[in-house]
Amino acid sequence: MMIVIIIIGVLAVIGFPAYSSWKEKQAVGNATASLLSHFKQARSLALAENRSVRITFSSTAYVFDADTTGSCGPCRDESIGYSQFSSNLTISPTTTRTFTSQGTANSGTITVSASGKSRSIVMNVIGRAYAQ
Repeated sequence: MMIVIIIIGVLAVIGFPAYSSWKEKQAVGNATASLLSHFKQARSLALAENRSVRITFSSTAYVFDADTTGSCGPCRDESIGYSQFSSNLTISPTTTRTFTSQGTANSGTITVSASGKSRSIVMNVIGRAYAQ
């Protein structure tokens, strides 16, 4: 009986770091997929509704279809907290991404990271985004 407990203890000590690393990798992947999906949805929404659609970032969340003017009736203002993916998740830079009514956007690379794991999303000037 004691040997079984020792074996379980050894396996737990060996397996926990691997599990933690896997969990953070999954969190980064899920956050990247969510953000990428919102970028694509924002571009489509901007084209369909002939208006600007913004995604704003803070240190704890990003807001999809943010109402930055205070007078946008159709804006959704959907907040997505980073903590739903991981308590260590960060997204940088925190530059607001604006999709125009023509579907174009401010280009650049966004990095999603947590505990040493990271993924990048590249957005080109015509508003297309893809993960690297």
